[in-house]
Amino acid sequence: MNLSVWVLASVWRRMEIPYGFYGPVVVTGPQLDALDEAMAEEVQAVCEAVAEVREECATRQPAGEWQARAELLAAARHRVAALA
Repeated sequence: MNLSVWVLASVWRRMEIPYGFYGPVVVTGPQLDALDEAMAEEVQAVCEAVAEVREECATRQPAGEWQARAELLAAARHRVAALA
């Protein structure tokens, strides 16, 4: 599962997406234009947050899947909010 894309889609939709994304994904702007700088920063921030949480989870396992998803989403939302 592509966790970064799932978290990004969940953050942008302001809800936990109930399905996963698998494999490589391309993120584009409206009408397939390039992402503007703000959106590109959001993508980068979410990917960094996911990488950090995954690294932490290697040594400190979450209590369960629900908690792991909640932790990923919270970290990403915090990172995106810090950009504003």
